[in-house]
Amino acid sequence: MKTNKEYKDEALDALSGNWSQAILAAFAVMVLSSLTYAMAWGLDRLSVSQVVEKGEWVLPTITVIGFAVILAYALFLLVPVAVGMINSFNSLYCKSDGQILWNMKALSFSDCGRSIAGMLMMSVVTSVYSLLLLVPGFIASFALFLVPYLLKDNPELSIMDTLRLSRRMMEGHKMQLFKLQLSFIGWILLNVLTLGIGMLWLMPYMMTTLAAFYQDVRNEYELTSLNKSNY
Repeated sequence: MKTNKEYKDEALDALSGNWSQAILAAFAVMVLSSLTYAMAWGLDRLSVSQVVEKGEWVLPTITVIGFAVILAYALFLLVPVAVGMINSFNSLYCKSDGQILWNMKALSFSDCGRSIAGMLMMSVVTSVYSLLLLVPGFIASFALFLVPYLLKDNPELSIMDTLRLSRRMMEGHKMQLFKLQLSFIGWILLNVLTLGIGMLWLMPYMMTTLAAFYQDVRNEYELTSLNKSNY
């Protein structure tokens, strides 16, 4: 396996000459995500107004509808777009495909039902482990980290088989992933100082670096499986 520095250097090489597309993709995702917070804020203000007017908390029909709209927006738009974004930067890294925005759109809405089901099951499994203790929840999230990539790279697999494959591939690599993600903490803190604007550059950098990690894990797993089959 490569070092964190090697992953990051390879990510910067892949992004060289493709930053404009990468920043536009990050901006699009940030706008879509911000709409969720805006809708939630509006729903909260509506509930507060009910308290002021009636003197008690009332759950009006419009609040229920609003919550359903937010949930549907997150599940049927943000989840597929997140999978599409992850895999568009994966294509940038492993195929030098700089059409990041186009790929994100295509990957988001091709077989999006599978993306939704896979990410939903991933969240359920992680949440179940998190109910036990915080540490098992973190371990489960690292074990299932590869699911968004595998949903697109292995469409022949069932959802549960995709989760199982991610767990097998991540055996022995969870701590390395933790250290790789932790290595961005300085950049994340710096992004706070820029009021989130720095995320336009940080998001592509992180996504491409994690794609490099995925490809390394995948290559090692395939090589190990090939060696086992030769015995």
